[in-house]
Amino acid sequence: MLVYLDQNYASRIAKYLLALPGQEAFGEVWEALLALDDGVVVPPSPFHALELHGGYLLPTFRRMFARVSGGWWVRPWQEVARRQVERGGIEREDFLWRRGSWSEPADLAPLWGLLDLELEGDFYQRAAAARAWARRQLGMPRRAEAAPFFRLLGRLAAFRSLEPVREERPSDLVDAVMAATVVPYVDAIATDRYLREALVRVGAGVQAWSGRSGEARALARWLRARAG
Repeated sequence: MLVYLDQNYASRIAKYLLALPGQEAFGEVWEALLALDDGVVVPPSPFHALELHGGYLLPTFRRMFARVSGGWWVRPWQEVARRQVERGGIEREDFLWRRGSWSEPADLAPLWGLLDLELEGDFYQRAAAARAWARRQLGMPRRAEAAPFFRLLGRLAAFRSLEPVREERPSDLVDAVMAATVVPYVDAIATDRYLREALVRVGAGVQAWSGRSGEARALARWLRARAG
């Protein structure tokens, strides 16, 4: 089983491991992951390296992921997308590898501007325009737009464009590219409330939990059920 903890979730677990207050629900998630032992892979990714900026949580992240990743890392998102297009489908070997590094953060420069596009039309027209733009930015053939990475990225960009009341945050692009990269491969993703809602609303088809304490405990129960 593959589980992805985004930066927000992983940070809450790291704070629990540092005995900081208010993180008890995330401690339950951590204990549930450990109970699965070899039955789960929870990989770190270049997105974690990007958002950590080498901060004070890095040593704890290293220890934490060393226990639950099995030595696997998420490949750079550009490579995941390229491999999907070349294969015409998805395979775990296109998603995970053992050569990741905490000193090699994700590079989002090729997709800067995605969430600033002036998309028009209904949801489907906006999604199509966004994935076409992203595909051109990466210099890929038109058939690339059928790949899961581009399909989900387009839907997330369309969803974001239809939420004008939400003030854009620097992490929004990271979240969109991260989700488009990992969701096609994982069994579950733990993320923030906005991205969890977006994934549900666009029909991403993945088990997703937000960082609310109640949902963290629900994730822990879901994991424990798979350990038993």
